[in-house]
Amino acid sequence: MKSLIQNSIKIGILGGGQLGWMMILEGRKYPFTFYVMDEPNAPACRIVDKCFTLDEYKKMIDEADIVTFEFEHVKEEALQYAEDQGKLLPKLNTVELKRERWKEKTYYREHNLPTPRFYVANDGEEALRILKDQFNNVGVLKQSRGGYDGKGQYFIKGDVEKYEFIKDMKCKFVVEEFVNFNYEASIIAVRDQKGNFKAYPPTFNYNEKGILVYNYGPLNDNRFAEIAKRLMNSLDYVGTIGIEFFVRDGEILINEFAPRVHNTGHYTLDAAFVSQFEQHLRAISGLELGSTELLSYGGMVNILGTDNVPLEVLKYGKVYWYGKKEVRKRRKLGHVNVVGSNLEDVKQKVDIIMKLIYPQGLDL
Repeated sequence: MKSLIQNSIKIGILGGGQLGWMMILEGRKYPFTFYVMDEPNAPACRIVDKCFTLDEYKKMIDEADIVTFEFEHVKEEALQYAEDQGKLLPKLNTVELKRERWKEKTYYREHNLPTPRFYVANDGEEALRILKDQFNNVGVLKQSRGGYDGKGQYFIKGDVEKYEFIKDMKCKFVVEEFVNFNYEASIIAVRDQKGNFKAYPPTFNYNEKGILVYNYGPLNDNRFAEIAKRLMNSLDYVGTIGIEFFVRDGEILINEFAPRVHNTGHYTLDAAFVSQFEQHLRAISGLELGSTELLSYGGMVNILGTDNVPLEVLKYGKVYWYGKKEVRKRRKLGHVNVVGSNLEDVKQKVDIIMKLIYPQGLDL
């Protein structure tokens, strides 16, 4: 029988932000060695066994047994080199879909996965024309490349004259229907190298200007997990994934997926038996997947653009502080996890924490 110590592998992480930081903290339960490729002041580099600069990516990948990433928009040469060495998990096909939004949306359509109606435009002028012809000037224009956390997205509701500047933009766009959703939701799921699949219960999410503010759950609806399983199987995906949805009159539509551990899964650090971060490490290292059972109701509040967190917050939740030096608008500096005996208990704690951290309201 193989022992745990025989799994004492070296795991390389491309990117050293808070997701990598939490992955390493959760991975310290196991006899893993961790490497990170990022700048020395990155959150994950403060606790890693060895930090490599962006220019040293080949050295890190050569030393590692397995390579993963905590953010898909990392150095493309590093991702490609890790893939070429047969060490990258999840594989590069998942990242390629995220590099160009039109590829991601087209993939959903080609694989019969539910998503809002959309068209692909080659430049800004064509995008505005499609918006007028197909959506009567009410829709969302999303730059195909480089957009995340609401960046490069334009919500147009008939006031198209304010967006004339888009005509001069020479990049591809996805032109999408405006979804008048009842609520937003997400699911965290995991799949290992043998194809075993597990999912946490979905959560309700509140986003503002394209960035997650808070979430809570569980939301009991098996359809989310069924969609996640179809997507992951089609990609032969290995690791943890986050998938965000719109729910409109009972209809579930994929907004986007993230091929990594995800902000909407932070609550699993305290409300679940095994967190999303540990699940990711188990999946890529060949360990048995853990339980996705929730031990309580849970939720999370992002700390955005402020380092003024009153101590009173600790009465209601558990703070995770990322150690970033610079405070700027919209930047994620930490989060607060809450647990409760029921959903209403969690929602009340989330509401109190929001008022404590953002007494003047959230400024995004």
